[in-house]
This record gives sequence, C-alpha cells and structure tokens, in this order.
Amino acid sequence: MEQTQKTKKKKTYTKQITALVFFGVLAVLCLFNLIFGNKEAHKPALRITAVLDGSYMEDYETYFEERFAGKGAFTFLNESVETLFGKRDSSGIWKGKDEYLLEEIAAPDKKNLEKNLEAVNAFSEAYYNVPVYFMLVPNAASILPDKMPAYHIGEDQDKQFEEIEKKLGTGINWVDVRKTLKKHRDEDIYYRTDKNWTTLGAQYGYEVLAQAMGLDVSKAPKLEPYVVNNDFSGSLAQKSGYGKNYEDSISIYAPDSLKDNLEVLVTDADENMKSATLYDRSKLDGRDKYSLFLGGDHGMLDIRTTAESADRLLVFKDSYANCLIPFLVPYYREIVMIDPSLYKGNLEDVMEGRNFTGILFLYSGNSFVTDSSVGKVLEIRPDTPAVQTTAGSAAVSASQSGETDAGGADGGSGDTDAESRDGGLEETDAESQDSGTGDADAENKGSEPGDDNAGSGDGGSGDTYTDEGEDGQDEAE
Repeated sequence: MEQTQKTKKKKTYTKQITALVFFGVLAVLCLFNLIFGNKEAHKPALRITAVLDGSYMEDYETYFEERFAGKGAFTFLNESVETLFGKRDSSGIWKGKDEYLLEEIAAPDKKNLEKNLEAVNAFSEAYYNVPVYFMLVPNAASILPDKMPAYHIGEDQDKQFEEIEKKLGTGINWVDVRKTLKKHRDEDIYYRTDKNWTTLGAQYGYEVLAQAMGLDVSKAPKLEPYVVNNDFSGSLAQKSGYGKNYEDSISIYAPDSLKDNLEVLVTDADENMKSATLYDRSKLDGRDKYSLFLGGDHGMLDIRTTAESADRLLVFKDSYANCLIPFLVPYYREIVMIDPSLYKGNLEDVMEGRNFTGILFLYSGNSFVTDSSVGKVLEIRPDTPAVQTTAGSAAVSASQSGETDAGGADGGSGDTDAESRDGGLEETDAESQDSGTGDADAENKGSEPGDDNAGSGDGGSGDTYTDEGEDGQDEAE
C-alpha cells in the first residue's frame, strides 16, 4: 500500500515537472518571437477570391512559418510531452514501430468519390479507343499494419480498393500492386518520415505496371540506384512533430551506361519553365526534398524525350507518380502529367492535337478516396466530339497532314513540325543534353549506391528548373 502511494506521488511529480518545463519553454519562445521574430514577413491580404480558391490559407501558413521562430521546436516539444503520457498519434499520423510514421488510412469521401469514378468512366468511354490504366497504390499503414500500435483499429484499405475496382468501367484496366508490395514489405518501400513511397517501392510498382501495359522491358536500359540525400525528414515528421531522431535517404535510378542516356525536355506549363532533367537538385537544399522528383507537383508537366517510340502517355496523378514516371520515360516520345488538384486549364485543349496511345491514373489510396478535383477536371462536355486520339487514328492524322518522318518518331500527330519530330529538344544546349534523364555522370557511376554524393553530379540529381529566355533557349546548370 505504501509502495503504491509512493508510485502515485512520483507520477504526479513527473507530470508537474513536465508541465512546468513545457510552459517555461513556451514562455521563452513567445518572448523570443516578440524580440527576434521576423517582422519583415509579409502577411497576406484577406481577399474573398483568395479565401475561395484556398490560396489565402496557404499564404498565411507560409507567413506564420516565416514570422515565428521556433515553431518546429514548439511542435516537437508538444508531441514529446504527449508521447510521454502515452499518446501515439498526431494530426492523423501514428508513431509506429521501427521509427515508422504512418498516415491513418482515410475514410472515403463518398460523395466526391462517386463523382470521381463516374467522371473516370465517362472519360474512358469518350476516349474509348485509348487504353486506360488505373493504378491505386496502398498507403504504408495498409502494407505495414504490424508497424502500427497494437491497439490501433482503422479503415480497411483493401476493401476500399475492391469497391473502387467494381465501380470502374469494363474498358478500364485495373493495375493491382498490393500483392507485389506485400511481398517486399520487409524492404524500404516506404519512407519512415514521409507519406510517399520510396523509389524502390516505385520500382516494384513500375514492374507491375509495365507488365499490365505490355511494355517491352527488354529494350529499356538497365538502371542502378544512387543515393542522393541522407537527411530527408518528410512531411509526416514535419506535420506531427514525431520522427526527429530519424532521417530517410532518397535514391534515384539511372542507367549504368552513359550511352543509354535519353535527352528530355521537361516543361512546366503553369510557369512556362523548362528543364533538361527529371530531377531538380535545388530541392535537396530545401524543406521538401521529395520535390527533387520532377521539381514537385505541377498542374501540368510535359515531358518530351528522344525515345525510339511513337507512343504518348497521359497521366492523371498525385505525388506518388513523381518518382515512378522516370521509369516510364524510355518507352514514350511524350508524357503529359496532370495533377487535377492544381490544374487550371481546359483538358480538351490537352487532348486536341496529341495522339495519346495510353492514359494512366496513378494515385495513392488516401489521395484518391478524399480527392474533390478529379471529377471537375475530367468533366466531359455534351458536345465533345468522338475521339481520334488513338494509336489507330495516328496514321489517319499523319496522312492528312503529310508530315510524318521516316521513323514515325512523332506518333503520327498531324500538327507536329520538324522540331517536334526531332523530339522537341532543340531548346537544350550541348551541356544539358548529357543530363537528359537526370542520370548519374561518370563521377557518379563510380560511386557506391550508399555514397551521399552519388547524385550531386551534373546528371545525377539534375539541373534545376530554369526560366525560359526570350529567345526560347534554356541552359542547364
């Protein structure tokens, strides 16, 4: 009895001391910000249009982060105290085993999910001659349930996927990566501190996708992994305050021979910026290092290549696609990526004049079941004409214009000129041509996959995105 009372008193003292430390640090942070806070931080103006389109809250969050020093320390302190008292989740993020932070499996937004699936089916029917592939990637908590706290009970993502598959039209090819990812669950297929899958996970996903799409992988260059960063603290760590004692590594896959390099021209249609690489090395110096892949998310990104193919692929995606797309580049002359949550253009303008030979939907499970933008972007107007954007109609389009080259390099698109038949890459200079796929250069090829400097060469993690000059010429770093 006496021992029990002593234990209770000890716990009470621990709680009191922790509370005093917490409020003491909070007071110091407040005082510090009053004196040393960034008073030059620009506070966004409150406008109705900004509130309606969501930009006001994004700008205000940026202002808050710039204005108040020590915000990260405060978040970490707050979560440390809560963990001390047994709390294992924060903002829908669970602190799991083996340093894993796992995003809660999201409950579907049934109304929007229904609209999105109807829109996907209608889009597939409108462009009925183009093969459509639908690939949902399970989130880490679904593949790694043993990493979650033992008492956790959440949504069944497998059941969600099964329901979505049933509601997709018969003309849509369902690509299921769950079995493959579960087979490799003991490998690092998900980041521990970020919501995305790793490049290794994306490679396994690509292998399943390539088989479903009938890609001839024997003609693709052999790729090797190169570590380009070893101090990645991802979005889950930043949002929750957990995971401060662990840092992930980021890898890219590049050809093991320089002769297998492909030239690429990557165009951000929103900002009218061009790059000669798939990787934006400057992002490794910032907070969101995952944006290394394709420079992050964009409303529309156009990738033109020198691949020996006439095929063109249209991709609707979220961030999970960013590190997988480089695996698909060798198979396509052009890949157009659209992120419906950011896209502001007219989809019919994208479809017109391009003979897409494939359409891919690539999302994480959580992203797709909670998305509210897919249906809006895919909305088909009643007067949409019958589709001729197919591999079969490419020859018709080409014969109408009479502008196909000997190799059919431009997919038979009737509106392409000599520049696009050469891959549309004239805007890159000789220096940038060798960094086309963002692969490692000679220096990188000699480094071990674990070398932190492996991707820091001119080709490894690539040249940063640059503004297009007045003369249309872009020069890689």
